[in-house]
Amino acid sequence: RNMTGTAARILVVDDDNAVRASLVRVLTLDGHAVEEANSGLDAVRKLESGAYALVVLDLRMPHLGGLTVLQHARRHHPGVPIVVMTGFPSIDNAKESIELGAFDFLLKPLDATRIRAVVSRALASGPWMLQRRC
Repeated sequence: RNMTGTAARILVVDDDNAVRASLVRVLTLDGHAVEEANSGLDAVRKLESGAYALVVLDLRMPHLGGLTVLQHARRHHPGVPIVVMTGFPSIDNAKESIELGAFDFLLKPLDATRIRAVVSRALASGPWMLQRRC
């Protein structure tokens, strides 16, 4: 939630059901309106059909990977913060994600405290907060 108590609409993208469920649980408990995508293609479809305050995106997914989804989101939703996460860390992945416009880069397994901190910072940085302040 932001300072006014309004729930943020967040898209969680991960092909791993357990990771996705865990993230949804943490973010829902914090009062956010969370939607899920189980693939990169599903994420692109959802991004085309709605506006989100934040996207939490897995890097490695079959067929359409996180970097491709990140590029799509940057082109079509340039102001929306995107947090990239991966269980396969590499300096190149982190560097490329940030260069493509990711807000932050998280390593799995995810820690609820770290997720909450990053989500809070990301939401505070996005245009969603500016709209709510007006």
